[in-house]
Amino acid sequence: MDKGRIAALADIGDPDARAQATRELLADDSWIGPLIADAAKTLRRDPLFMVPMRPARNDLRAGLVVVDRPYLRLTIDVVHAAALAAKKNRPRSGSIGFSGEINVIRFVKAGGAVLSLWEAPPIGLDFRAADAGTCRETGRRPVADGESLVIDGRRESFVIEAARSNLLLVNATIRTEAPVSVEYDAATGAYLGCSAVEEGDSRLQMVATLARLLEAEAAFPAIAALLDHRSFFVRWHAMRELIAIDAEAALPYLRLLSSNDPHMDVREAARATLDLLSGPAAVREAA
Repeated sequence: MDKGRIAALADIGDPDARAQATRELLADDSWIGPLIADAAKTLRRDPLFMVPMRPARNDLRAGLVVVDRPYLRLTIDVVHAAALAAKKNRPRSGSIGFSGEINVIRFVKAGGAVLSLWEAPPIGLDFRAADAGTCRETGRRPVADGESLVIDGRRESFVIEAARSNLLLVNATIRTEAPVSVEYDAATGAYLGCSAVEEGDSRLQMVATLARLLEAEAAFPAIAALLDHRSFFVRWHAMRELIAIDAEAALPYLRLLSSNDPHMDVREAARATLDLLSGPAAVREAA
């Protein structure tokens, strides 16, 4: 693997351009065999050897994290055909997830897989559940050994519908500006919900809540600083915690959000909360 080219990806600011450069990088997968062979050789000599790569797994996949940087996460994954078949035979229809990230996937061994491709309204910084719309399937296609696929998780997704044998994938994940991942019902295409893309956003929300539960009034300024966070749901979560800590001290911040926050949902929620806390006069003052 060309570590210099991987490091150079950090200098590419545009996520679409970074995805294209990553696709070119993954065109050469000759490094995978020696990487696995060296690890296996060491394990045969020392069964207690810890492979210097973090495991990554779910109910369908087992893999290793080869690269984990803020600008790129690279994994080698085995998708188990038997687990995939068992999941497809379950009675429930399942869901389609749109990650909000760009995935560049190289099918080193495609396993005779057939993919379904899906699309939905784009996920941007201004994402609103009210405008999430529905998702729809756009087609199905087989994939071949050595083929690469770029999935823009802001508006695209895919599902492995069937496979004759296990798949070996190299999967590169590239962050975008999208603050949330979105989930839709597979049968109806209806919006189900969303969640934070960045683990750090969830941690900030948790810390703000813990500070409030611990009655740490000294944390008020630190939580107030989150009102400038780039993710709209972090800003509103911080505002809620400020109100719970000291409603009177939080009112000026609430008025500011009600008129100046760039996200419509936050502005509307702030105005509704002002109405509850101070009556209609406060809402007119904020406007």
